[in-house]
Amino acid sequence: MSNELLALVVIFTFVIGATIVGMIPGMKQKMNLEEWAVGGRNFGRWLNWFILAGEIYTAFAFLGASGWAYARGGPTFYILGYGALAYLVGYYLLPAIQPLGRKYGLMTQPDLVEHLYKSRPLGILTACIGVAFLLPYLQLQLTGLGLIIETCSYGQITRVPAMLIAFTMVATFVYVSGLRGVAATAVIKDVVMMVAVVFFGLYLPIHYFGSVGGMFEALDAAKPGFLALPGGTKNLDVSWVMSTLVLTSLGFYMWPHFSANSFSAKNPDVLRHNAVYLPLYQYCLIFPMLIGFTALLVITPPLKTPDMAFMTIVQKVFPGWALGLVGGAGALACMIPAADLLLSTSMLFTRNIYGKTIGKDTSPEKMGRLARIVVLILTAIALYLAIYKPNMLVNLLLTGYSGVTQFFPMIVLGLFWKKATKIGAYAGLIVGEVIVFSLILNKMDPFAIAGLNLNAGFVALVVNMIVFVSVSLLTYKSTADENQTTQTVKA
Repeated sequence: MSNELLALVVIFTFVIGATIVGMIPGMKQKMNLEEWAVGGRNFGRWLNWFILAGEIYTAFAFLGASGWAYARGGPTFYILGYGALAYLVGYYLLPAIQPLGRKYGLMTQPDLVEHLYKSRPLGILTACIGVAFLLPYLQLQLTGLGLIIETCSYGQITRVPAMLIAFTMVATFVYVSGLRGVAATAVIKDVVMMVAVVFFGLYLPIHYFGSVGGMFEALDAAKPGFLALPGGTKNLDVSWVMSTLVLTSLGFYMWPHFSANSFSAKNPDVLRHNAVYLPLYQYCLIFPMLIGFTALLVITPPLKTPDMAFMTIVQKVFPGWALGLVGGAGALACMIPAADLLLSTSMLFTRNIYGKTIGKDTSPEKMGRLARIVVLILTAIALYLAIYKPNMLVNLLLTGYSGVTQFFPMIVLGLFWKKATKIGAYAGLIVGEVIVFSLILNKMDPFAIAGLNLNAGFVALVVNMIVFVSVSLLTYKSTADENQTTQTVKA
């Protein structure tokens, strides 16, 4: 059997197997909207572990981490820090969200915002911003999927057929099984991913340099200072790393799909337990970096696309079955997060935009059917954009992480600070998003000020927080007085 055919067999064994596993939960039972969207709120430790980890470790673990290591060197190590810090935030944040979801029937992040501030328009605004950032994130997974399968099949399957086949399968199991299907496939994806990155991350440095330490010695000799800051960049220095660590650790759980994943836990202790042990998962991100550093030393001529480092070096050293393993693991690393993104985007549009406006009288049963249909529509939109308009959403994508992090003051202070007000939430969110777009779209990221190179999203978050707190303090008394007057009139 040729390398090309062997690689294809391995890749599609993973893809088809994951699709079948993802469809099983929905085929075993008829699901109402709550079962479909948040898994019936009864996920235990292991299932919740895999659903959380499955959405955290995406194609970035294959393409991004190794590509950053290949091209940028030292700044790449921020990746190891932000997740560990984010789990500390999650230990306190997620267990506070879960009981509210169970008590008040919340299923989405805008549901939570609407509940905290008793404001339907604020919930709708949050949903619109969430859709704006989730759609390009979905397109990113789709584009990455096509690139991985095209490369790992030795070009036998081009990007467009690869995207069509894989995303048709994703839409199928999301339509049938919802969050339970995503969780079931996440188990497969995480196991395969860990095996692949650990094996190749250790084998390749040893194969070329005798040990991991030997690889680092060779890299330091060939490119002195590459492993320090700013590495292979001009301005990703200490100030950038510190500001980025703060931004990404605070914004880690601000992506809308993590709220639904938190609502799926059967009790707060599940989320606390996973916040304690998920930092162990950060070790998995070391190995793609080792692959990227090795690729920098052994691949000639230099790659035009650094994100191809992982697949290129595996293709150079191993036979087809190994490249198929990388392709299968990479495909799952795109498909499973994409499935959760499809589910969350569908719920934001159906429940929090349509359901809070022209469809406010829609029954839960009809809403569930509509949400499934929207999954198919969103899949078609994402496919169209990825195939015909690949650069259309680039600017939105660039603002993605920085953009969703602007939800942090509104959600966290809304949960833990009694003086948080609706007007403060509006003001902080709008100011934060305007600054994010202004800085990033005008190529001012990092933002240079007083000799520091700060992450643009961090700058926006600081201003957002100041505005939110200031406006809340100014409006809290009047809001409290208004509520007291209302209660008096009712009495």
